[in-house]
Amino acid sequence: MNGETRKIVRLALIVGLAAGATACANPFKTAQVDPSSSIAAEAAAAAKAKAPRRKFSDIPALPNDVPTADQVRAAVVQQQRAGEALAAAVAPNTWELKDTDAYVNKARRDVKAPAFEAPTDADRADTAAFARAARGRASAPPSQP
Repeated sequence: MNGETRKIVRLALIVGLAAGATACANPFKTAQVDPSSSIAAEAAAAAKAKAPRRKFSDIPALPNDVPTADQVRAAVVQQQRAGEALAAAVAPNTWELKDTDAYVNKARRDVKAPAFEAPTDADRADTAAFARAARGRASAPPSQP
């Protein structure tokens, strides 16, 4: 039984490798362009165009100002501590009002008491005249169908 399994596995590997080799036979071959594509002509021309080859010397040098892992870790820890301190500072019941007398006294000095006067007969007559005029201008709303 084991001998047959080995034969099957060996056969599958051989078939798989053969299929992979034929699929990757020539990686430098120009790919076929779909002729029904609206840019088929431009794609074929771009594939056939000769362009300068890239060189390893074209790769830019590594930057010098990249922080190390320890510097990034320290910055993250510092931000986390600042966040925890802020959360603790604004947590419920972490403050109380003190020394509010000065504020209250200033507010009382700045506020002017409204003038409460009893309406006179002239005020009542003006109010009644205004109400009559408003009723005269008013019209019933249109009825809804």
